[in-house]
Amino acid sequence: MIHRIAVSAFLMACVANAQEFKPAIPKAWDDHEVAGFEVPLAQSDRSPRYLSAAEYYALEVPPIYRGYPVYAAGKVPPGYMQSLRQKEPEIIFDAARLRSREAWVRAGEIVFRADRALVPAETGIPIIVEGARALNIPTTPDGVIPYAQFVVRKKGVVELGTDACATCHTRVLPDRTVWRGAQGNFPWARRAAWARSHDPRANLDQVLSNQDLVLFGAPWVENAGELYARNRAEFVRRFNSMQPGVVARESTGSAYPAHVPSLIGIKDIRYLDATGLTRHRSIEDLMRYAIVNQGFTEGLQMTAHYGDHQPVRTSHQRFSDEQLYALALYLYSLEAPPNPNRFDNAARRGQRVFEQSGCAGCHTPPLYTSNKLTPVQGFRIPDKLRDTDQILDVSVGTDSGLAMKTRRGTGFYKVPSLRGVWYRNAFGHNGQAETLEEWFDPARLRDNYVPKGFHLGPGPIKGHEFGLKLPVEDRNALIAFLKTL
Repeated sequence: MIHRIAVSAFLMACVANAQEFKPAIPKAWDDHEVAGFEVPLAQSDRSPRYLSAAEYYALEVPPIYRGYPVYAAGKVPPGYMQSLRQKEPEIIFDAARLRSREAWVRAGEIVFRADRALVPAETGIPIIVEGARALNIPTTPDGVIPYAQFVVRKKGVVELGTDACATCHTRVLPDRTVWRGAQGNFPWARRAAWARSHDPRANLDQVLSNQDLVLFGAPWVENAGELYARNRAEFVRRFNSMQPGVVARESTGSAYPAHVPSLIGIKDIRYLDATGLTRHRSIEDLMRYAIVNQGFTEGLQMTAHYGDHQPVRTSHQRFSDEQLYALALYLYSLEAPPNPNRFDNAARRGQRVFEQSGCAGCHTPPLYTSNKLTPVQGFRIPDKLRDTDQILDVSVGTDSGLAMKTRRGTGFYKVPSLRGVWYRNAFGHNGQAETLEEWFDPARLRDNYVPKGFHLGPGPIKGHEFGLKLPVEDRNALIAFLKTL
């Protein structure tokens, strides 16, 4: 009997050990690997030069504290803020306690929602909560604004964080469920415009201009001044033109913003960013992407040297490699929300149109992307890139501003995946077309056309004319098919 118990205990221990997940955490910021993880900029001598590995690993790794919900005005539970001030600080990421792959993935969501830009709640609440009310921000049924969170790092002090991955990559669906990793739909650009419109301080034009120069400046490009607004009125005009799902993120420009991508299915995507800036060859590259794009304040692309231009002089904080690895595992685990669109007769017809029109040449099933880069008009592809990258040597004629005039400009756009277009908006790299129906509307090519998505004035949504000459019935069927992907 004792022997049987011993054998049983031994077998149970073996099973437990077999299930335990002990990853070999890669070193994310390796000088040799960093040298090749990005596609060079269109003006290659301005490609970013980052901190060395030694400099990077000397940065502080702050702990990640528990976050608490932010409620819309009129939905705050009685005594809620007072209760937060009574809470003790609680560190919630501890790699030493993670025993399974599932635990690492759950920890990755903690990193996904962790903020690096924290402001006193008294400062942040008017901007987020009042802005949410003014802009009709979507919330959960119980009034939670899921794009931000409160954090307690010191008892009695409540701070608001709005600079996490989840800030831009969280979507409230029409049924008011929250979907992490999807294209976000908080109107961050319009919130920024609202905040600056309501700032009680006067004579801020020069301050705002200097801030925008840091975020967007690329002094080596032609007409670089158009990348950022020179005064408050122009800033408000530009940012009010960006609908939810479009943001003038750092290193783009308020004249050339980017649509927010969905991160669902990212494991299969070979290039990251609309311009294909980052090569995605391994989980380490995704970790590096997070390092470079760690919010508006601490991402290394802000401290990089672009030739003789350096936007910000110093970085102060970083994520640990364990945190970055957990984050990457979490991103790889993301799944799309349930698709309500049925594969009916219209979709079947649309699938035939898709196949017969040659759409699969670029949007190849099952990923519905060829995972290649396509050059913009006027960009000469360096021979070296033809040897190292997957390039479709055809320009589809879309506007070249983001690809040629910004600090993310490689001279290319990547061929996007069509998976999940049914829950997305803001089509095209600038999000000029708000819906698929608009994208396939021939009227968008007219000189006097007014886009329903991002625009600073009337004008055509250029390029990608495929499908525009189809009969109306075929175009509608094609859209019906695409919405089932």
